[in-house]
Amino acid sequence: MAASDKVNFSRISYVIYEHPDLTKFLAFADDFGFESTGVTDEDGNLFLRGYGPDPYVYVARQAPAGQAKRFLGAGFTAQTKEDFERACKLENAQLKDISKRPGGGKMVSVPDINGYEIQIVYDQKDRVIPDRGLSNVVSGQPNVNGAITKVRKGLFNRLDSGPAKIHKLGHFGYMTDNYTKTCAWYSSHFNFKPTDIVHVPGDPSKEIMSFFHLDLGAEYSDHHCLLVAAHRDGNGKGTTVHHSSFEVEDIDTQMMGHKWLQDKGYELKWGVGRHIMGSQVFDYWYDSAGFIVEHYADGDLVNQDTPTSRLAGAEAAIWGPPIPAKWH
Repeated sequence: MAASDKVNFSRISYVIYEHPDLTKFLAFADDFGFESTGVTDEDGNLFLRGYGPDPYVYVARQAPAGQAKRFLGAGFTAQTKEDFERACKLENAQLKDISKRPGGGKMVSVPDINGYEIQIVYDQKDRVIPDRGLSNVVSGQPNVNGAITKVRKGLFNRLDSGPAKIHKLGHFGYMTDNYTKTCAWYSSHFNFKPTDIVHVPGDPSKEIMSFFHLDLGAEYSDHHCLLVAAHRDGNGKGTTVHHSSFEVEDIDTQMMGHKWLQDKGYELKWGVGRHIMGSQVFDYWYDSAGFIVEHYADGDLVNQDTPTSRLAGAEAAIWGPPIPAKWH
């Protein structure tokens, strides 16, 4: 597909999950920092938001009786009317009525190569965002005193206890035995561009992980909004979601959210640490159904001038606890 025929996204917007116990998940969601929109549509979709421009960042629904948890897909915002119209012409595209959803707008659903649903929205009404990010620091956005440069003079850092409020969805990631075709499908149909590609040491032709950002030209976007990773050493079958990641304002907020979840008795997966690819400070938790969800802060930004990096089997973290034995 030529670049001019691609559907251009402006941002990633939301993920979609089914939960065996929706009530239990909603209690976790509150402790994780989501806000309920108070809206449930006729299909049983319940919408959770952050404080960013997206009308919702997480779509949750009750799994059918006797059915297991499921990741269903993700939503992205089309840049223009023309991009949305091109999306409507993709193979197996289906228009869906979202007039009753928060923000309204239009939506077309497209199955990806592995059967997950990619929802493309347009003409939604964005939320009014605050003047600055919501921090657990009492005075708002903190100033950090360095060893020599002291910017916080006569002001104390005091922290509020409570959840780390979510700003937006940052990314989600797949584990797959269909790595090459999955990467090709996303990058050929939409404006995904690899920021970092990790390959087997000594064999650059054998890729094992790609971090994709949205190519917005000169405008900067997050280091990645989609991660595609191959099952290691032939272990694992099919394609499954690994985690979804949500941005918070700052590291203090992230650490207070960590303490809040810990005190509530939720199960930590991995954290707190700082990644290499993307640089973000990470904190991974299991939700009530056993899905992995992440808080992150202080991630990298890239644009058209950022070259794609190819790395040989890079470590996952600059600092932090050891990676879990069953991470993949």
